[in-house]
Amino acid sequence: MRNASRLRPGSVLLVNPPRDSLFRELEQGGWPVQISTQDFGDCRWLQGSGANVSFEVVPEPLADCASIILNLPREKERLGMMLHALSTWMSADTALWVVGENRAGIKSSGRHLERYFQSVSKLDSARHCGVFEATGPRKDTPFTLSDYAEHWPVEFGGKRIEVVSLPGVFAHGRLDNGSRLLLQALEQLQPSGRVLDFACGSGVIGCSLLAADTGEELTLLDVSALAIESSRLTLVQNGLKGALLASDGLSELEGTYDWIISNPPFHRGVSNDLEIAAEFFRRAGTFLSENGRIVIVCNRHLPYASWLRNHFEQVSLLDENAEFVIIQAGKPHYRKE
Repeated sequence: MRNASRLRPGSVLLVNPPRDSLFRELEQGGWPVQISTQDFGDCRWLQGSGANVSFEVVPEPLADCASIILNLPREKERLGMMLHALSTWMSADTALWVVGENRAGIKSSGRHLERYFQSVSKLDSARHCGVFEATGPRKDTPFTLSDYAEHWPVEFGGKRIEVVSLPGVFAHGRLDNGSRLLLQALEQLQPSGRVLDFACGSGVIGCSLLAADTGEELTLLDVSALAIESSRLTLVQNGLKGALLASDGLSELEGTYDWIISNPPFHRGVSNDLEIAAEFFRRAGTFLSENGRIVIVCNRHLPYASWLRNHFEQVSLLDENAEFVIIQAGKPHYRKE
């Protein structure tokens, strides 16, 4: 806000802002504010705070936008995609600011901006953060989301699927080692009935089950618009049908499931956030059918097994390697958490 006087008169678009009062302070300063976010939890929080916010994969074109403030994403490939998308609809009079922490890579963001803008300058730096301004969008190449999608094969249960992911999705463009171990365990378990893929990412786990006819009904849940779109693309690519649900944790979930499968996230931005998994364990039992089970993969050092024992009567280790463990839980205590 100490640089607010440099903002151009007119409306401001905030892209992926954190859960804070910036939008309100700008509005009080006379700038009409709209928000675009890829995080469903942030969207709900900002809506509850009175903000005009959209949950979307990339910011849609906004007429009469004088300034855009983009909160620096952790992934450089996602930054490039966002800059490309914004530059294609920005007018010559619109200024783009990119703000972020040093540890998130703000110091190197200038070179990414130069690819899409004619003029790039550093406005300020303080408190281990920085702000860059870019003007003059180049508009050399039209933006198409599919150009940023990565495709790769996964085999499970004798079937082969093609997974599709977008920048910003966990393990973009590859099958991570934890999910590989989880798939090996699931091949032995052969889940059936209603399956929930919690924190689904690209949909690799749920879609593998669906393609192999081990899951009869699939729900793919994630907090990220990029993950939901990646899972949708994976379903379409393989001619599969499943429900897509944007949700902050289990906040939007209804009904019960026979299996809840997950590689739970433990990062929020560049920081660790184990509360995501802790809240998942606290609430997941209320969404299990009578004989339902939860199966997760996690890094060996995480205390998830002991946390699960606080909420489930049956907790067992199914498999492990040098990096990861597979844990199964069932028979929730059904006490009010």
